[in-house]
This record gives sequence, C-alpha cells and structure tokens, in this order.
Amino acid sequence: MPIEIRSLQPEEWSTYRAVRLAALKDSPDAFGGSYDKSAAYPEALWREWCGQPSWFAFDGTAPVGMVRVFAAPAEELPELVSMWVAPEVRGRTVATDLVATVIDWARASGVPGVRLFVVDGNARAQRFYERMGLRDTGVREPLPDGRTEIGMELRFG
Repeated sequence: MPIEIRSLQPEEWSTYRAVRLAALKDSPDAFGGSYDKSAAYPEALWREWCGQPSWFAFDGTAPVGMVRVFAAPAEELPELVSMWVAPEVRGRTVATDLVATVIDWARASGVPGVRLFVVDGNARAQRFYERMGLRDTGVREPLPDGRTEIGMELRFG
C-alpha cells in the first residue's frame, strides 16, 4: 500500500500528539523538546499546531511519520523541523516524500527556499538532506546540552 502524505485537521489533534510523542520516545536526541513536557501540553495547543504547515505520513490508517515547518519572517527562509519517520518504515520513501512535500509547499508559497538544522554527528540525516538538495551553510548553533546543530538550506532558482 502506498504511503499517503497529508495535513491534519484540528479534530485530528490526538494523531499529531501520538506521532510527536512516538518521535520523542524513539529519537529523543534528535529533537529540542522532551517527552514529558510534550505529553503535558493541552489539547488546545495540539489543535493549534494542526493549523500550521505540517504533514503526516500514513501507511494505511497508521501514522508513520511527520514534518513541520516554521514560517519565517520575510527576510528568512522557512525552517523544516520535527522530521521523523517510524522505524518500521525507514528505508522506504517516507522521508523523501515528507521532505519533497515541504519543498513543493515552499515553491508554491513563493519563498526562496527552505532551511533546517541537523544535530552534528547525525551523518545519516545529513546525507539524506544533501540528497534532497540541501547544503551545509556553515552555520553552527549550540544546543543547551552541549551538542551542536549544523545549518543546511536549499535555495530555489
């Protein structure tokens, strides 16, 4: 069965919550948030996030991945965040489909590109983003836990 990529409606907030918590449990070092803090967020916040640019991957009726975009001020590129694919579907096209959806959205929105940050040392993710056309910008951002994030971007045109 092909993977379906789609946005969620506010009434599907519990799906957003379940996928985000699964991501935090599976890959806690890949995200800025914590499982416990996220689990305590109120329903209203999850509903609000459903209205922001975000896409979810479904294998049949099972949610198996997500990606979100922070819209940016006019002088900045929108930022791809919260990228996650469930372990049982890694190695398929889910990650590619999610990032391609963000790139398509960005092009249709008329922005000049997209950016993201990947944790230094996550070579697999960095190589994947390079295959998707993103390049290391040379920007390095320290994380509170002492790790560093690598800035990457894709410019259109």
